[in-house]
Amino acid sequence: MQDRRDQIVILLFTLVQIALIFVLGYTPYPDSEGYLALARESLAQHQLYPIASQLHDYAFLWNLGSINLVVASLWLTGSIMPLLVVYALMKGATAWLLYDTSLHLLQKHSSATTSHRIARLVLLLYILYPANYGEATSLLSEVPFIFLSMLAVWMFVTKGWHVAAGVILAIANWIRPFSIVFLAALIVASLFHLRKSLKLVAGYIVMICIIGSLSYLRTGEFLYQAKTGWMALMQYSWDNDSQKGTFTLNPSTICNDTKLSVTQKDRMWRSMFFSWLSENKAEYLSQMPHKLAATFVSDNVNFCAFLPHKQQREYMYDELSMPTLKAQFPRWSAVQWLTIVNLLYYYLLLLTALLSLLCYRHSTHLLPLAVILLGTVMLLLVGHGEARFHQPFMPFVIMLSALFINRIRRHD
Repeated sequence: MQDRRDQIVILLFTLVQIALIFVLGYTPYPDSEGYLALARESLAQHQLYPIASQLHDYAFLWNLGSINLVVASLWLTGSIMPLLVVYALMKGATAWLLYDTSLHLLQKHSSATTSHRIARLVLLLYILYPANYGEATSLLSEVPFIFLSMLAVWMFVTKGWHVAAGVILAIANWIRPFSIVFLAALIVASLFHLRKSLKLVAGYIVMICIIGSLSYLRTGEFLYQAKTGWMALMQYSWDNDSQKGTFTLNPSTICNDTKLSVTQKDRMWRSMFFSWLSENKAEYLSQMPHKLAATFVSDNVNFCAFLPHKQQREYMYDELSMPTLKAQFPRWSAVQWLTIVNLLYYYLLLLTALLSLLCYRHSTHLLPLAVILLGTVMLLLVGHGEARFHQPFMPFVIMLSALFINRIRRHD
């Protein structure tokens, strides 16, 4: 049974998210602006993204669901503001889903009093996390992706709606192609329970087929997720290759080849990557520490929402980047101070989550550990390092942190 005070806290958190949209205004991240431009172009052609006649013109296929949410908002209201409000509501719903999922996991192995105490701590850590504020002011894919992923986890863990959880994960994958991590983590966390796993995978595959088939009917291509992965991996590997002389073909040349469709371009990048890998295995492995560091060392991106005159900035992140913060110490602006406070909070979350795993075992560890570990391995193997990429892990980092804090405070 949830405490009414916790529900009030979640409601207030949600209202603050909505208020920040109108106080801070829209945040024009480069990806967000890209989504908006593609959505406007699709709307002008009276089609969803991607436009069937332009499959050879696109440099790559971006996040389908994210862009089509923008298309829907523009088509229905002529504005992106209603979509930003929906994203703010998703932030509040994510807080509730995290709280209720934690409560359910804890109730299996702890007393009611202990379960509520730790679940409330999870909620408070999430609510107090500065990076959670202002995130709904842009059209980036993280907010809807994390909401849908947490919704699927909640369905699977608390309700036993295994097929529905798979369906929701497929929709999340349409938003941003990272749901395979959550699919695998739920299978691991259920201890490979055959019936649960099969239902989850079945729901996922059925929804993938529906999304892809609808796309095929409209475009002639079975498209169910973005096709940026091989391009980004090849470009990152090539850009950071210390021995470029052994592989001279720049992968960016494929982007402008209008003889190839986006699917063919994706295959070309995949083929190019494995050709590069066959000659550069040591180089591939040597790049992994930098990917890991780039993913976890910074947590500054969301604070671009608080920058003044952000609409006129050519590169918003420069003021909040780690080199700039180091160079300008201690003459930091108010937004930079907020960023530093968040960094300290973020590092404490990471530290306490790690200590939670090292110091004692708890059955609740399995799900968050599976998400974080599998997600990190996937980024190292077939991804590239970027600070935004750790954001889907943060609800689960907070779960682990709360378990450790409760442990040292209560010793139970």
